[in-house]
Amino acid sequence: MTTMDERTIAELIRADRAHFIHPQYYAPDHENPIVFDHGEGVWLTDARGRRYIDGLASLWNVAVGHGRGELADAAAAQMRKLAFTSAYTGFTNVPAIELAQKVLELTYDNMAGVFYTNSGSESNEGALKVARFYWNLQGRPDKVKLIARERSYHGGTLATSSMTGMAPFWKYFGPMVPEIVHTRKPDNLECDCEPNTDGECAHWMEAAIEREGANTVAAVICEPVKGAGGVFPPSDDYFRTLREICDRHDVLMIADEVITGFGRTGHWFALQRWDVQPDILSIAKAITSAYVPMGAFIVSRPIMDALQDLPPDARFMHAYTNSGHPAAAAVGLRNLQIFEDENLVANAAAMGDRLMDGLRSRLGGHAHVTNIRGLGLMAGFTLVRDAERGTPYEPSEATGGKVARHMREEGGVITRFVGDHIVMAPPLVVNGDEIDIMLGAVDSAVRAVAGE
Repeated sequence: MTTMDERTIAELIRADRAHFIHPQYYAPDHENPIVFDHGEGVWLTDARGRRYIDGLASLWNVAVGHGRGELADAAAAQMRKLAFTSAYTGFTNVPAIELAQKVLELTYDNMAGVFYTNSGSESNEGALKVARFYWNLQGRPDKVKLIARERSYHGGTLATSSMTGMAPFWKYFGPMVPEIVHTRKPDNLECDCEPNTDGECAHWMEAAIEREGANTVAAVICEPVKGAGGVFPPSDDYFRTLREICDRHDVLMIADEVITGFGRTGHWFALQRWDVQPDILSIAKAITSAYVPMGAFIVSRPIMDALQDLPPDARFMHAYTNSGHPAAAAVGLRNLQIFEDENLVANAAAMGDRLMDGLRSRLGGHAHVTNIRGLGLMAGFTLVRDAERGTPYEPSEATGGKVARHMREEGGVITRFVGDHIVMAPPLVVNGDEIDIMLGAVDSAVRAVAGE
């Protein structure tokens, strides 16, 4: 076990505070950060030698676990052979071609074309642009709006921040993109839909389409499970109903599977669970298990056909320098081989069942826990002052943060909190013993912070 001396760690932390602007930056959060040194499987080790279970797959993305030498080898071999070449006009490379073919084999039957990005934010930005582009090609230039959902998260660009349905991501960055709007509960809604775990139903989206005017709406965007917003799965009829609504109003459906894609829900892609196909699919994170940044948006056959038959004045002028990066694509191919060789999609389903069963048996009926929920290997629950009455904690009590801190400091499990929602999504390689360690840590933390 390698460790760093305290002087070196202190110097690193001083340099971090002085120079590193972190994502979602708030300087007090980094007064005493954990300095990670190495990882193996679901385990991370810090510079002092302490081990932690990575209970959120870092940021939902380290699907095959840490320390996979075969992915480092795939990157190195490709870099030695051809580190990079442009994929712009008239150029291509073997790994990018092969990865596109492989991803299309795994995803929805109607998908036909892959555009590579560097992140989920870029994937969702591109999904909106290609939706607008498609409608322009169809002679319907007024179809420019995008409708997103409350409590959704779609990225950090200006457009994808506008898509995100959580107000803290808008503050101080406004004005937001005006053609991006959100669902809200319609007045006097009467329907027999089963609500999602956050109380929403598909007819919220239909009401938003009708409010904006279907002739102005290019697409809707949805995470199959609202991930960063607190892990809120849909009802079984949500996406079937939404697909019918989109078809009826001539609106494209974008599935943001940046988190749920590649096995996280116990299926290769989440909407396969309900036999629903989107028109555009956004991916990132687990395509390379985060060993190299990569993402993509994927389009259906009608959109691909339109892109392959463009008039001379309608070139699709959307591009990134690193789109189709050969080293990233080589890592993606080797990563997906690990998925198949180690049956990780099936393992995600089995370990997800174990996690949910454990949460329900340990915390079900607890006076301060409600809405235990999950899909595949992602789970969440809500901390409340009184579960029977549904009385929430005051924001000033920061109960979610206290539980997450106890899990980390006392239980050795790193996970995430969103207000008073605790969420968990370990790497897909997690085993039963490691799930049980996570369950023990969360049980102890809830009882220590909230009481019995």
